[in-house]
This record gives sequence, C-alpha cells and structure tokens, in this order.
Amino acid sequence: MTKNEDSAPLPSPAAIAAADDMTFAAIEDAADLAASFARSAGEAAFRRERVTLGVHLRQLRLVVIAAIGAFNELSAKAGEKAEAA
Repeated sequence: MTKNEDSAPLPSPAAIAAADDMTFAAIEDAADLAASFARSAGEAAFRRERVTLGVHLRQLRLVVIAAIGAFNELSAKAGEKAEAA
C-alpha cells in the first residue's frame, strides 16, 4: 500500500482491480436476475395475474436499483482514478 498526502493508506492496483472484478460480476448477476424477473413479469401480465405481476415488478425494480448502485460505485472509483492521474 502507498500513502496519499493525508497519510491514509491507498489500496494497491491489484486490490482495486479485484474489487472492480467483483463489482462487475455483481452487476452481471443482477442483470441475469433482472432478465428473469422481467420475463416472469411479462408472463404474469399475459396471464393477467395482477398479484404475481406486482411481485415480479418489485423484484425487478430492486435488482435494477442494486445494479445501478454498483455501477455508480464503479463510476465513482473511475473518477477517483482520473483525479489521481
């Protein structure tokens, strides 16, 4: 680990890359779940099952929110890397 001007330790490039890899994997998993929930919502809508449709739409919303949050973390880290360069 190196230190910045505030004497706080900075993670190594390998640690940053590993964290990014885990975040991308989490986004991939969330996208897979979102596809499944969207398909289930479509099927429930086709069958006119209002309660089931509501369940799948709520699941879809939550997984999309989680994926966006993970993406924003990547974006924030990318901004930090750009500022450090």
